[in-house]
Amino acid sequence: MVFVSETAGAPLAMAILGVSSIETASTFYRDVIGLDASDAVTWSGSAFEKHFALPKGASATAVMFGMHNAPGLGPKVGRVLALEFNAKDRVTIPQKGDRTYRGLWNLNFYVNDIRATTRDLQAKGFDFWSEPVGYEVSAKAGMPIEVLFDGPDGLAINLVELTGDQNSTIGRLKKEVDALGKSPQGFSQVATTSHSIIDHEKALAFYTHVLGMQVQIDDVLSKPETNHFLGRPQGAQTRATFVAGRHQFGKVALSHPLNYAAPNKLHLAVPPNIGYLAQSFCVPSLDKVAAACAAVGAETFSAPLEIDMPGLGAVRAMIVRNPGSGALMHLFQER
Repeated sequence: MVFVSETAGAPLAMAILGVSSIETASTFYRDVIGLDASDAVTWSGSAFEKHFALPKGASATAVMFGMHNAPGLGPKVGRVLALEFNAKDRVTIPQKGDRTYRGLWNLNFYVNDIRATTRDLQAKGFDFWSEPVGYEVSAKAGMPIEVLFDGPDGLAINLVELTGDQNSTIGRLKKEVDALGKSPQGFSQVATTSHSIIDHEKALAFYTHVLGMQVQIDDVLSKPETNHFLGRPQGAQTRATFVAGRHQFGKVALSHPLNYAAPNKLHLAVPPNIGYLAQSFCVPSLDKVAAACAAVGAETFSAPLEIDMPGLGAVRAMIVRNPGSGALMHLFQER
């Protein structure tokens, strides 16, 4: 097994989304969530086509969303890259009424007052899955309050209010998150993002052995209140493994259904479709990470190449499939 120790725990740098409309995405991530938005640019060319396995002449309008001037964040943690592909017959991955499905399926933001935020968003017309629900993850982990709603293009958006004292994992996290600050509208950057997996061991190996992330919480969620707000069947058991890099934003929650079926939409989660297409991570050496990917069985989707990425500039990047699900993992090295 190859370990990339110098990666030192790469957090999620950005969630790469295919969107139906850059205007709609900007209204949500910039105006509602309060993230800064880069200028919209057209992304095209041979490197773009090869990188995303698209036909000649393909292009996308791209905008990067993030808190560019927040202390302790920087450009490589918890951002959103929205791509409106110029293509016919794009398929929207999340459909009305979808809850958990296999692959990449939600974005999670911390808020200070989840009930007030829920009321504000309901007044704006967003469809919530339930009322905010507080629950104890475990005696050691502590209690968050959570709620989910349908964001643009049906992507699940998960809001979390952290509660508890500093003797709990979540209480300690709250102190750290409060120091990082939030947008003017009261939202963090992408704090956590969920990945529903098929093989737990193989999926986890990618995050720990390739990216150097560490397990923070590993528990089975089965309480009625968690199944209620997540829209899962009564009695559902889900192994939830939270991994973190060197930051309290950009975490990944692996959800592994243990006793119920979850629809598999991985075959749809590719460009130019609409939905959550890839998780992206910044690594110090793409060559070493490529070797580590091969060691854990992460198949190559697109080979390493030099590419000019919106919001990042010139990078060397590749895309692989997570061996525990087949979801796309975007890896880049700054030049």
